This record gives sequence, C-alpha cells and structure tokens, in this order.
Amino acid sequence: MSTRPVRPRRASSNVVERLLDAADTYFFIEGVLATPIDVILRAAEASPPSLYKHFGSKDGLITAALRRRLAVWDAVWAAEIAASDGPLERVLAVYPAMRRYQRHHLPEKWCAFSGTRAAIAVRSEALQAVLDEETALLRNRHGELVAELGLGEAASKRLARQLVVVYNGQLAQMLRDPYEEAIEESEATARTLVSMALAQRTDERTAERSAEG
Repeated sequence: MSTRPVRPRRASSNVVERLLDAADTYFFIEGVLATPIDVILRAAEASPPSLYKHFGSKDGLITAALRRRLAVWDAVWAAEIAASDGPLERVLAVYPAMRRYQRHHLPEKWCAFSGTRAAIAVRSEALQAVLDEETALLRNRHGELVAELGLGEAASKRLARQLVVVYNGQLAQMLRDPYEEAIEESEATARTLVSMALAQRTDERTAERSAEG
C-alpha cells in the first residue's frame, strides 16, 4: 500500500479559503467525481449559498482550486530552478520541486490536472483554460531549460518531449507506488536521458573537429 501525504485542513475565518482548502483535500486526493459537493461544504463549514456566491458551481470551485494550485506549483518549480547549479541541474529541478510541493505545499494523489481532465469531459471555458495553462507551463519550461544545454534545435526538441513523457509517467506511477519512489525513479530516468543527449552532442562535436582537421 502506498503512502500519500494529506494536507491538513487549515482553520480560517475566510470561507473562500476554507472552500479552496477543502477542494484541495478532497478533489485532488479522493477524486473529483468521488467527492460530492456536500462533503466539501461540511469540511469547509460552508453553506451552499456561499459556494455559489463565490464560485458559481462545483466546476467553478474546481477551476479556482486548480488555478491556485498552478500558481503555487509554478513558484515552487521556479525557486528550485533558481537554486540549481548549472544547466543540467536546472533541467532536472522539476523533481526536487515535486518533492517540496508534495511535502510542504499542495499534495495530490497524482496529477490534479490530469485527474480533472480524465474525470470531466465537458468543461467550462475557464476550466479548460487553466488545464491548458498547466500543459503549456510543463512543455514550455522544459523546452526553455533544455535549450540551455546547447544540443542543437532538433536534439533539444526531442529531449524536451522525452522529459515531459518521463515527468508524466512519474505522475501516473504515483497511483501505484509511494510518491517518493515514483519521483526518485523518474528523476534517475530523466538524468540518464539528459546525460545520453549530452554525450551524443560531445561525440558529434568531436567528429566535426576531426573532419575539419
């Protein structure tokens, strides 16, 4: 049985924060479809009118919780990148960021965004927008960081796509294994891919110099 962190429910006098915290505790750990709205209301000690006043619907609450979650994840990942030493470690900073995010910020059973995509087929424009923003962050940031390695355009695009696949595989593996193991194994896989790409680029440059000589 895998162990998963559960974010403590925080006492707050602000009903909006209580509803968002309850959404994080239940929607993204127990499941969006598995959690009826009355469970959220009881956990938040909120009334139906307060939910509809501030969020409009369950869909609106899910959207707001995901948007807050995306802002936190973006900040945690960016901080790990800034603290990393050199281009290679910046590429891999997503993994220590994920550890910190799970331990100290907003834990999840697996990917809250992928889980929501799978659970809700018909989405509001606002919900679709935040899901698309998370996808763009994942792909674009990997692409930008890989570009710093100096592999060349084609190799950089290929490696960035591979690293996104590894990252997504980590999230799926969190459904099967303790999240610490899933992150560790995915980080090792990503490091191997980056090292192989760098080694191949070194070999290519060596061959180019030999040909020129």
